[in-house]
Amino acid sequence: MKAVWRWLALTPQHLVGVRVLEAAIGAALVFRGFTELPFAAYFWGPHGLGAGRPVTAPVLGWLVTEALETEIGATLLPLCVALAGAALVLGFRTRLACAAALLLMVVMEQRLPEIADGGDNVARLLLVYLLFALPAGATAPAGSLRVWAHNLGVVTVVAQLVVLYLTSGFLKAFGERWHNGTALYYISQVEWFSLPGLRALFQDPYLVTFAAYTTVAYQVMFPVAMVSRLKKLWILTGICFHAGIAVFMGLVTFSTVMIGLELFLFTDHEFAELIAPLKRILGGRRWTGSVRLRAPLREGVQLAVDVRQDLTQRLNELEKLQL
Repeated sequence: MKAVWRWLALTPQHLVGVRVLEAAIGAALVFRGFTELPFAAYFWGPHGLGAGRPVTAPVLGWLVTEALETEIGATLLPLCVALAGAALVLGFRTRLACAAALLLMVVMEQRLPEIADGGDNVARLLLVYLLFALPAGATAPAGSLRVWAHNLGVVTVVAQLVVLYLTSGFLKAFGERWHNGTALYYISQVEWFSLPGLRALFQDPYLVTFAAYTTVAYQVMFPVAMVSRLKKLWILTGICFHAGIAVFMGLVTFSTVMIGLELFLFTDHEFAELIAPLKRILGGRRWTGSVRLRAPLREGVQLAVDVRQDLTQRLNELEKLQL
């Protein structure tokens, strides 16, 4: 209990993970905002798919509803989503950006819930938790309420991911098609959620069965792996898994948010351990590269000077001969 108390009260935890998660959610919002911007009027405008649906928000609900009944208001909605996402990516007023992004996502879903996906649901929950996190670059004294709020936000983010994986894993474990290993085959044959190459690839019975069982095992065993030596391997596997979903199924926003959640699980110390070898490699390359480039450049400059002096001397000799 003392260790838990110190963990919660003394130092803000997962500061790097919070920034990574904010940037991941922000990138997903930027992607969604700009890809849906050309179709804003068709989705949310006065004559679009969501026309006539009120936005039920305190005080501003009627104002937002009236704004969306104009072409300009419908266009501003995804544009503002992209701007809020850019602020999260850049770390600018992150708490305000989280609040704005959360409000805008709620408006988008209330106006047109048909185009929302799992990534939107997760992102909205995470934005609520991130409201309690310390803003980018902020500090707080040990034992202060701000540290408590930040660390409780960290706990809720981790708990949300564990619940998400456990729920998904156990639902799969009770599914017949996951039992017989054909679930991913049926998913991959849906044209909206797969590439032609994926549809052909997942017709192999051995591959599709292995992938189905591996997915269930990964999700069900996720909480156990996080407190074992398999943590880094499990997170890396999850990142590859969601990157594959983004590429082969086109669920870019969902995968981006989930990859940010996976990376969030690394502590600040673990992030430092992961980045240290890269710093050494890049730093070494930068140093050796500058040394390797410096000598040839110096030789080239000297050669140019010598050539210029030689040409000048020869021109002077020619002028003397002509005279």
